[in-house]
Amino acid sequence: MFVEAQLILIFIFSLLLTSIFNNKIIKTILSVFLTFFLIFEIISYYLTDELIDYRFFIHTDISSIKVFYFQFKKEILFLIFLIIIINYIIIKVDLKKILSFKKSYYFLLIFVFLSISLPNKSAINKLYEINKIYNKNLFYDISEFNNKKSKEYEDFVKKNNLNYLIINENLESKKNYNILYLTLESIDTGFIESLPELTPNLNKLKKEWNFKKIKNVNGCGWSSGNLYCIMTGLPAYFPFEKNKIFQGLKEIKIISLGDIFKKSQFDFQEYFVGESTFVGTKDLLETMNFNVFDHNKSTGNYKVYPNEFGFHDKDLFYEIKKRIKNLKMKNNSFVIYAATINSHLNGIKDDRMSALIGNNYNNDLEHSVKSLDYLIGDLIKFLEREKLLENTAVFIGPDHLLPNNKSIKETYKKFSDIERSLYLISNKDFPSSITQTQIEIPKIVLDTAKIKHNHKFFFEYNSIENLDEYLNKNKSNFSFFNKSNVNFIEAPKVINLSIEDNILSLINDDSKIYELKLENKSLSYVNLLFDKDFIFKNDENPKESISARRISREDEKFKYHHLTVLKNDNKIISAKFINSYDKSIMHFKLDNGLAKFDVKNYKKNNDFTDYLNDKNRFIAHAGGGLNGQKYLNTLEALNENYSKGLKLFELDLKLTSDGFIVAVHDWENWKKNSNYKGNIPPKLSDFNKVKIFNKYTPLDYQKINTWFDQNKDTILITDKIKDLFAINNQVKIDKSRIFIETFSEDSTIKFINSGYNVIANIDFLKLIQNPINFLIDNRIKYISVPHIIKDDLKYNFLNYLKSFYKDEFTKKLLENGFKFYAYGLNEKKDKITEIDIICNYRNIFYGMYVDEWDFDKSFKLCEN
Repeated sequence: MFVEAQLILIFIFSLLLTSIFNNKIIKTILSVFLTFFLIFEIISYYLTDELIDYRFFIHTDISSIKVFYFQFKKEILFLIFLIIIINYIIIKVDLKKILSFKKSYYFLLIFVFLSISLPNKSAINKLYEINKIYNKNLFYDISEFNNKKSKEYEDFVKKNNLNYLIINENLESKKNYNILYLTLESIDTGFIESLPELTPNLNKLKKEWNFKKIKNVNGCGWSSGNLYCIMTGLPAYFPFEKNKIFQGLKEIKIISLGDIFKKSQFDFQEYFVGESTFVGTKDLLETMNFNVFDHNKSTGNYKVYPNEFGFHDKDLFYEIKKRIKNLKMKNNSFVIYAATINSHLNGIKDDRMSALIGNNYNNDLEHSVKSLDYLIGDLIKFLEREKLLENTAVFIGPDHLLPNNKSIKETYKKFSDIERSLYLISNKDFPSSITQTQIEIPKIVLDTAKIKHNHKFFFEYNSIENLDEYLNKNKSNFSFFNKSNVNFIEAPKVINLSIEDNILSLINDDSKIYELKLENKSLSYVNLLFDKDFIFKNDENPKESISARRISREDEKFKYHHLTVLKNDNKIISAKFINSYDKSIMHFKLDNGLAKFDVKNYKKNNDFTDYLNDKNRFIAHAGGGLNGQKYLNTLEALNENYSKGLKLFELDLKLTSDGFIVAVHDWENWKKNSNYKGNIPPKLSDFNKVKIFNKYTPLDYQKINTWFDQNKDTILITDKIKDLFAINNQVKIDKSRIFIETFSEDSTIKFINSGYNVIANIDFLKLIQNPINFLIDNRIKYISVPHIIKDDLKYNFLNYLKSFYKDEFTKKLLENGFKFYAYGLNEKKDKITEIDIICNYRNIFYGMYVDEWDFDKSFKLCEN
């Protein structure tokens, strides 16, 4: 009842908190945020009977939701309805009118908040625990490197002898039995003890073979977590991307079963699974010396369904039997691990099994369980016929407990409230042990298979009375230890794409790393995902579609690159990378059907130091600042900032009363700064008689022409002036060296038609129809924007929610490759400096209008 009470309290807290505010906008934003928080907690409760924890968190990325969607179509429709209802109630119900006594109201608010925060398993406390493990600015940063934290971690490693778990030259091992290890998806003891009609073969093995209950522990309670635990004997806490934890893994320094098996010199050590790319299982296992066999290596004539899970269990067992028979014929020793999938969540029904298992089941999960039990029985008979049981240690056990999924409640009723657990079944005698937990499984396997070795696992170095509590307390330390002992592959130097015989090949340098069989020959897209270092991430989204893939919140968070290939008749028309974070576009070069992207050259050209020294990114605002003063538009400002390396100079151009162009930000401030006593605007002769701040020379059109003629490597950016006739007749600088900042559709077209370059201001673009088409049609690349637009593009939950209601205009501009110049820096209100732009927002702003900038000055940048 604790979890249900927490859900009710979250709802009450949402009502209490939103009722404080009268402003409709604040009330709505708060309501939407709290509604989604409550909905995600409800989803976690529905699927696992628990509040959101690390296990739930790592499975809630966009690609995972798409993977599991087919199993929960009805529930998703209901969720949409529930979101609307909860949001409506939170907005409409005003508890202040019901609970009118102010002190009681706020007391209740605080009490409810503490109730969902303080208890050990409360909603907010669990989110805090996720943050400690994840350490990726989920809610706020937890520094890993402060002295206290560093000392605590060092003591943790030393106390637990963790350095002895690292691979070393002294590892020794000698093989005995062959090993076959079956990992059953979610089939815990509940199915064996309470549903024997579904598991007759498992029950038979329980009686005839050896059976051990295994206690599940923190950090191992999901499929990839269990895999890491049963290979290394450590909890699988990692501060990496959700459900892509091991993708791109190159090396793991922690000794695993794979290393011990290799040292034992088995002829073959293999891992069979329907789909190996999800979370990076393939990369993890290959670093542990396993050869991974999934649907890409299928030898049978069967369909892969659904694509996200590879082949069914029926096909998995077919492949295992075929492989073992082949190894036996050649008298090869082997280690084979295999993982099933059909009993995942509420079951993936394989209709081919119906004729073999009868009709004694109530839902897809029970059908999947009974099918799997049948396949296990068939496999054991096969091993008996082949006379392999004598020299093979067979292990059968679940990867984790069946989540308390409410969609299969009729199955849960049959468990009769028994205490469910994990287990291991083996045809060989288990070693005696005081406890049997998930992190002890690698030791149990080695001892049962009589493999002699000199390695000790974590639990052997540490006599911990309450292991689960200890693992829970040290989540952050285990997370950092795991992270510090893995290395990932380096970015490729060149990425090539080709399509031959309707197969798209992805080639890194000279190695083919991925193939995709193409189904659609008409005009269509291939969408692939890469990390920020251009390392391929084989996620579960559809690769081939009729539209380009949309950028998700998760993509922005990890700064992924989208590779979008446009093809027709399975020939590449174009290919490009889109940076999901800053929306920049990088095009592949096409040559005889081969698409090529030079990663090394791109990184070189887009390095941090290159940004700092790229003089096309810095525009001297109003001629640039001088001695701490800005908006000068003076000759001295031009000379000073030119001497510092600036090449792009913006001048605010206006007309005097007699029609001549001069540089002035606005007449009121000019009058004040020059002590001019006459009417404004002045005549040209009066303008030239005064000094700015009694010392700086004002700029008229003749001085502007002279200065830019003397400094031919400079470019003039104009602001404020709309008079085309005056510019044509008075400004004698080559038009290729002039950019006009425009503030309306008409003036933009007018200046472009007259041969000028244009920087379009974003404000008028928001007001016209089809602004992106307008920019493309007029070949405009650059847009001037106030720096505050960064707030709309930041990665945060509020912007994520806003994206559901409308596409952010500035985001669309970036996605289409337009380049932003930021203005409004160094103002008292919303102050932001050039350094802030470079350190924190260069992904958004191609360049900026600077007040004072020195290319030769050494800046100690971005330390904080």
